Amino acid sequence: MFQVGKNKLGCICIVHNYTTETFAGMSFHLAHYLANKGFNVLFISHKPQFNDSIKINEYPGFIHVYSWPYGKRPTGLKSFIWFSKLYLKYKPNKLIAHFIGSNIAAMISKILSFWNTHTYIYYHTLLTQNIIDSKYCIIKQRLLFFRKKLFYKMFCDNIICPSEMAKRDFNKLFENNRKISKCKVILNPLIDRYNEEKNYEKKNFEKISISFLGRLDPSKGVTELLYAFIKYYKENQTKITLYLAGSGQLENFVVDLAKKFPNIIFEGHKKYSEVDEFIRKSDFMIIPSLSDNLPTVGLESLMNGVPLLLSTETGLAEYITDGIEGFLFFPSEKGIMEVFKKVENNILSWENLSKNARNTFLDKFTMCKYCNKMLNIIA
Repeated sequence: MFQVGKNKLGCICIVHNYTTETFAGMSFHLAHYLANKGFNVLFISHKPQFNDSIKINEYPGFIHVYSWPYGKRPTGLKSFIWFSKLYLKYKPNKLIAHFIGSNIAAMISKILSFWNTHTYIYYHTLLTQNIIDSKYCIIKQRLLFFRKKLFYKMFCDNIICPSEMAKRDFNKLFENNRKISKCKVILNPLIDRYNEEKNYEKKNFEKISISFLGRLDPSKGVTELLYAFIKYYKENQTKITLYLAGSGQLENFVVDLAKKFPNIIFEGHKKYSEVDEFIRKSDFMIIPSLSDNLPTVGLESLMNGVPLLLSTETGLAEYITDGIEGFLFFPSEKGIMEVFKKVENNILSWENLSKNARNTFLDKFTMCKYCNKMLNIIA
């Protein structure tokens, strides 16, 4: 079989989506960053699906992009064989993998390299969040957990956690609270799309808009948010209008309540190209998650200078200070009602909250900081 020539720095395989949209852009930009540093990069993309490979040779190192075959989730024997051939062709000495395809890529890389390829596997979703949203019975959940635990033990050298909460979650569940952990915490980044002209708008706050954007699933706290707002709306002469956008298990529930209450407005699913506009027109973004790692919409809010109302049950809460970039709350009916009151009582501090939110993004969540930290780990 034809083999790609080696370079001094070696080849790194990245398994993710080759796109600049959503947080998957972190892998797109990391690939170009590494190639510019002289690494060869083999990129395996689930979405978008490319009919032909893409070969980029404008850097000291190359980027070769392939899509998983057959347009399906890579789970079967054909996917194993397909990736095995690519692995033997490129022989990457490091693997960085997210979500779909991580299992196959890590297992084959370890086996065909006789466990010499170093694997970095992302831990994006907390197990508690999966349990809340799961439709599986308890027995199947336990079987999946055991399978995952075996995979992490045998085929993963390092676990990349996007927050300290994710590290604690992984360590407790999969490492039995060992003092020496496989986990390394690297915050997810975003490409900075801030537009000062579009983002700046003088506020008068005769009305206050609080917006939710994301999956309409139980773990996201959508039910708690709506019931808390309805109770707050009935008990107070509030200026607040609640906007929601997204799709998921609870969509019909949201639609029904929006028909009954004029201060609840449901805007349906948003394309990614519409996300920034939805956030910018909001006075505050609210994330009432019952369990969440590092919600991307929180980073997008900070990037756009829109203050956050953030659940303390998220990993992002550890990087936000109550009263500085927004307000923290416990995701219960009482906690959400209290944060609504806090917004109305402190509305004149909005401009400072907005500036602080923007500064926190620049300090912690830029693509440059992420790429530099990843390079320090894998180099």
